[in-house]
Amino acid sequence: MIHIENISAGYFKRKILNNVSLNIVQKDFLGIIGKNGAGKSTLLKVLCNLIKPCAGDVYINGKSISVFSKKAFAKTVSFLPQYVDTSLPFTVPEFIMFGRYPYMNMFKIPSNKDYIAVKKVMEFLDLTDFAEMKINELSGGEKQRVLIAQVLVQETDIIVFDEPTLHLDLGIQNSILGILNDLNQRHNKTIILTLHDLNAAAEFCNKLALMEKGSICNCGSPEEVLNYKDIERIYNTTVVVKTNPISNKPYVVPVCKVICQQ
Repeated sequence: MIHIENISAGYFKRKILNNVSLNIVQKDFLGIIGKNGAGKSTLLKVLCNLIKPCAGDVYINGKSISVFSKKAFAKTVSFLPQYVDTSLPFTVPEFIMFGRYPYMNMFKIPSNKDYIAVKKVMEFLDLTDFAEMKINELSGGEKQRVLIAQVLVQETDIIVFDEPTLHLDLGIQNSILGILNDLNQRHNKTIILTLHDLNAAAEFCNKLALMEKGSICNCGSPEEVLNYKDIERIYNTTVVVKTNPISNKPYVVPVCKVICQQ
């Protein structure tokens, strides 16, 4: 479905990605993990056609993303970046409606179909009670659900998230990832996201790509990728990797070395 082929990319002549290749099949739930500065967000921006690589290409169903029109690409891939401006006083439905832009005419006037799509997504994410509220009045977790709604209303089969659980507490994080898991399992969406929480990545993702210094050093199932040798080397810390007795997924436990002085 998605073939990332020998991508090199960066900013202002500074190379961030080095010859990255990756295959993502339909209905994958792919988590991209790695230290800060490893190139995770840059890889997503290349995948979402936001920055042009200096070498290599990205193909979706055999077609280079460079030949997609903006509207055609927006009907194929939707993207939620880490930071979205939610300071302006748009109502929740108005804010979600921005995600319908690929389907609007040149005058950007919503059709009845657009209003139906917004209503359907709000119901799916339990946002109907917020219909009269403004986006800048919501809590962090509520805003994140609205941002996800704006992405979903694009009606794409491929949805990309850059740190969708950033700064959220454990309960809201699990709720957000549960929504993404539902989209993947029941609605057949291909989900691609970056995460810093290795244990959340192991629980929800069926495939992980571990990045190091602009390259993918390991890719496979959570059991294959989350081995203590790679984690210790890349994160420069001591860990123990165990098996969750309930889900049978791996989980990573940091080990604090205490030096006792006599």
